[in-house]
Amino acid sequence: MATRAITYVWKIQRPPNEVVARIFMAAAYQTAMKVDPGVTTVLIRSPIHSSTFLDGHYVKDDPHITICSKNSTQEELKTHEAAHGYTVSLEDPTLVRIEPSDFVKPDEAKDRRGRMVWPTGLHSEVVMHTDP
Repeated sequence: MATRAITYVWKIQRPPNEVVARIFMAAAYQTAMKVDPGVTTVLIRSPIHSSTFLDGHYVKDDPHITICSKNSTQEELKTHEAAHGYTVSLEDPTLVRIEPSDFVKPDEAKDRRGRMVWPTGLHSEVVMHTDP
C-alpha cells in the first residue's frame, strides 16, 4: 500500500464540524483520483450540493461536489482541471460518477461570474491517504 500526501485547499469555509469536513474531503479525493491518479492538490470549491449554474441561473442537479485538482506538473505550471463528483446523496460522499472539464486552465482563470477560480492565500491542509 502506498501513502501519499494530498493538500486540500478550501475555497469555501472549512466546515467546523470535522465529520462534515471529512465527508467533503472524501468526495473531493475520490473525484480528483478519477480525474488524475497523480493528483497532489485539491481545491474544494463547494460543499456537496444539488444545483448547478446554467445559462445565468441555478437549476436542480444531482448531488455533487465541485473541485479543481492539480498534479505535480500542473503545480509548476500554475494550472488546474475542474470536475464535478456526483455522489449518492448530500450526506453520502460515495462517488456515483464524475464529470471532468476535460481541459486545463491557468490558475488565474475566472469563472462565468468573473470570480477567480483558484485564488491565492486560501486555507489549506495536508492529509495523508493510503491507497490500496
